[in-house]
Amino acid sequence: MLPSSLLTKLNQASEGGGYLGSLLMGLTFSLTSFACVGPFVGTLLAASVQGDKLQPILGMAFFATGLATPFFVLALFPSYLKKLPRSGVWMMRVKVVMAFLILAAMLKYLSNVDAVWQLDILTRERFLAGWMILFAAPAAYLLGWLRLEGIKPEQEVTIPRLLLGVFLLSFSLSLWPGMSGASLGELDAYVPLAKRTSGGGGGGGYAALPWKKNDLAGALAQAKAEGKQVFVNFTGYACTNCHWMKANMFPLPEIAAALGKYILVELYTDGTDADSEANQKVQES
Repeated sequence: MLPSSLLTKLNQASEGGGYLGSLLMGLTFSLTSFACVGPFVGTLLAASVQGDKLQPILGMAFFATGLATPFFVLALFPSYLKKLPRSGVWMMRVKVVMAFLILAAMLKYLSNVDAVWQLDILTRERFLAGWMILFAAPAAYLLGWLRLEGIKPEQEVTIPRLLLGVFLLSFSLSLWPGMSGASLGELDAYVPLAKRTSGGGGGGGYAALPWKKNDLAGALAQAKAEGKQVFVNFTGYACTNCHWMKANMFPLPEIAAALGKYILVELYTDGTDADSEANQKVQES
């Protein structure tokens, strides 16, 4: 990481206006935001080495355009630099709130690693408990219940602070039903799924369906013995779309009834074990 003093000097130099000021502002922005754009750019670079050409080209074109447009406009009209809002107490509040939100995002990425490696540390209950804390904390801060830098005890709660604080607190409390395995709707795509016992059961919805995990041979043998067809679901431990399907589509009564006519098997393709490698070959065949 670069020293904060260096970034501060670059930021102060960028306030001078003109073409040099715009360039320095762009340099400062690039240095401070590199960690934020890394996941996006990294995904595009990974796609480029996997043979996909169009997606990386379009992705980088849109990314570069979006990143460069503000600085291009400011370079054409340097006087607008003086009209930009100055940092102050409000900026400290933004930093505090964003710090908690970034920690929540970090927990999400850690849950993906936990799922792929099958460590079973960040279970659904632990993950949701962490998110409840990380969203309730900035709410308490904005509402004046949690004393941190940026808000003095004698300051009144403004309408924007009240609205944002209530929103974050409401979101935190809305996660509570998910602790007991209840559906969280669209949000289920981003949180760990409820655990199920082998062969189905152990909860409702997707967990109640008798899926065989990474056992295509066993599913084929059972299907032959029972005279049924096999329904193969290629899925992933960290697949957002897969989680959404499991939480919101497969549990629908009409879908569950249709799936009941098949022998169900789910093949995970994004793990680090031999089963995932074998499932990838089956998917590609």
